[in-house]
Amino acid sequence: MRYMLLLYDNDDTRDAFFGPGSEPLGEEMDALLKELRDSGELVATDPLADPAQTRTVRVSGGAPVVTDGPLAEAKEHFGGYLIVDCESIERAVEIAARWPSARFAPLEVRPIMDVGGLEM
Repeated sequence: MRYMLLLYDNDDTRDAFFGPGSEPLGEEMDALLKELRDSGELVATDPLADPAQTRTVRVSGGAPVVTDGPLAEAKEHFGGYLIVDCESIERAVEIAARWPSARFAPLEVRPIMDVGGLEM
């Protein structure tokens, strides 16, 4: 079963992973990614650009309305994802708990639905 691990960021986590002294966390993340690649569980992963680069699109009166920034003002924002293919949600949760940013911000683990929606 495939699961998406949604990574949430805030200013502190961005600094921890991309600022000065971030090498140990980066090495820990790289080691976990290598383990997941080697086991065949990693399907895809990417970080997302800073929320300042985000555009939110809503349709109002049949016309698109585009605003700058993420969907809602919050301390945390969606910062990246991993898609893993593993045997159970428990394994996906185990991977999420080992992801270094879990110490600073939440991760969400969600099953990816089959096109037929049979998981509902």
